[in-house]
Amino acid sequence: MISSVYSYYLSQYGNKSNSKYDSHTRTQLKNTYSKVVKINSQTPVYKLDLSTAAQKYAIDLKEHARALENITEDLSDGADGTMTFKKSAVSSNASAVNASYITDFGAASDDESFDINVKQLACSQLNTGNYLQPRSKHIKPGEYSFDLSINDVIYEFQFKVDNSETTNNIQNKIARLINRSNIGLTANIKEDSLGNTAINIESESTGINGTTPVIFSIKSDDANNQLLIDTLGLDRVTQYPSNAIFDVDGDERSSMSNSITINKAYDVKLSKVTEEPVTISLKADADSIVESLNELVAGYNNLISVTNDENNNHFQGTEKLQNEIASIARSYKKQLADSGLSLNKDGTISADKEVIINADNKDALSHIYESLNSFKNSIKEKAEDIALNPMDYVNNKIIAYKNPLRSFPDPYNLSAYTGMMFNGYI
Repeated sequence: MISSVYSYYLSQYGNKSNSKYDSHTRTQLKNTYSKVVKINSQTPVYKLDLSTAAQKYAIDLKEHARALENITEDLSDGADGTMTFKKSAVSSNASAVNASYITDFGAASDDESFDINVKQLACSQLNTGNYLQPRSKHIKPGEYSFDLSINDVIYEFQFKVDNSETTNNIQNKIARLINRSNIGLTANIKEDSLGNTAINIESESTGINGTTPVIFSIKSDDANNQLLIDTLGLDRVTQYPSNAIFDVDGDERSSMSNSITINKAYDVKLSKVTEEPVTISLKADADSIVESLNELVAGYNNLISVTNDENNNHFQGTEKLQNEIASIARSYKKQLADSGLSLNKDGTISADKEVIINADNKDALSHIYESLNSFKNSIKEKAEDIALNPMDYVNNKIIAYKNPLRSFPDPYNLSAYTGMMFNGYI
């Protein structure tokens, strides 16, 4: 029985990653332990249902409650615990500079911003060969090879030219060889207005590193092979690679790529050279608020789904838990509706994105912060209670009540769930 429960836990929850809220100080761990002891001292002595189904049910309750508790922590301001939402990076000129916020949004202030001015974009290397009449036969039949050097690695390409092959056939053959090699180059055939064709080779990477002016080069020590390279123009560089050059709040920087990271917090993509600085700022807009609300709703609904599962209907605490959770949502029904959240008959919550968008258009998003804060705090408190004592919701039979005048912890009763509780604390 124990083996099956452990297998269930590992299969369902063993691969989940720990959040920052699963790391605790010694004081926090001591407080959690004190809460467990207090619950135990006030709880009657039960004959526990230790069936496999009951243990799985308790595990599901505990894990979903812990997940909901972490979500509410994530939506709480670290200073005063008030409601806060994820923020989005907003660009004053998204067509030239686009940005996304990639770190903990709670660590950023609402007025955080910086200016970026793009002076030059990073570009790739482009080799465009000689435009030749496609049906011509400039290359003699025979065995050919050339060395292609890229990223300090040399690749040798070998191929054969038959009597029947035209210039265009050879160009396509070389392009296929390069594309199939997966070495960071893309080759294709270009055609000019006269119908002549040339092989076009472009690097997937951009920028230059060090003093080397090119990303790749094509050459051969053999005179016959070099004649093929010169005839087709494989080594003719028509665009040299360059680095992106930009200013961040007046401080000039450079990058080999147009995708850069600013202050380890912003993922920025450069698309155009700018005439005026582009301002990147943080804002809790409709999309970021909807994302935050969807996380809160998902955590709440996942916990409700455990009680709605028909496999758990026979547990006496299921209905009790449903009522406790649903009563919290019902008591905030109006506030939820104002925030675009509606309470369903089965106790779950649905989110209406349109309400959030309308609030954003009316500059009423601050009202959503206020109306959801109390609901978030109540759900957080309830999730913590469930996580601390999930065994309260299985089929327990009371054997003896505690002495109302002098209650004390029962270490044997406590051990029934302590180990399961603390596996989520680091």
